[in-house]
Amino acid sequence: MLLTCENCQTIFRVDAKAIAPQGQRVRCSVCKHVWRAEPKRPVHRPQTGLLKETARGLRYPALIIAILMLVSGGLFSFRGPLTAHFPALISSFDLAGLTIMPDPSVLEVRDLKAQYTEPLLRVRGAVFNTSDFRAHAAMLQLRVLDADGTELYQQKVTPDGYFIGTGSSVPFFAQFEVNGAAQAQVIVEPVAERLPPRLF
Repeated sequence: MLLTCENCQTIFRVDAKAIAPQGQRVRCSVCKHVWRAEPKRPVHRPQTGLLKETARGLRYPALIIAILMLVSGGLFSFRGPLTAHFPALISSFDLAGLTIMPDPSVLEVRDLKAQYTEPLLRVRGAVFNTSDFRAHAAMLQLRVLDADGTELYQQKVTPDGYFIGTGSSVPFFAQFEVNGAAQAQVIVEPVAERLPPRLF
């Protein structure tokens, strides 16, 4: 280690072990000046090699976590179309607390026809899938309104299919008794409700 005299600036080479750990008084052999010398403290430099090695070791786990997050996000976002294509996955999503519900915004009631013969009203039509993916069929809310808007009757109707292909439709039919519906208006709308499970 090198010591510099504070008075005459003379530099001396001294064995680092000769200076006590808590420091000690030293005297210049040239000008006889006395001062307190402290041992040189080791400088802690960051171990960049260790940091690079740690970062390199974390690269693959971080990549795997990112891929898992991407796949999980995709499964969550597209669980409706995915389970419409692979119905066996529905129970797995239900078990995970992600209940699969039909999306009424992609379903449209078309070809609605009502035939009334007192007191029997027959309603038929089709539920059309307007989305780019296969969709779950939804329960239909059927309402019969009088000419003044009074609701005469309402019922949930089940379409004939559980899934609807892209640009396809499934038919539905309902028949029930209602009085005074000669001038009534029939409204059928899909609702976000799953069809009841098949018994066999």
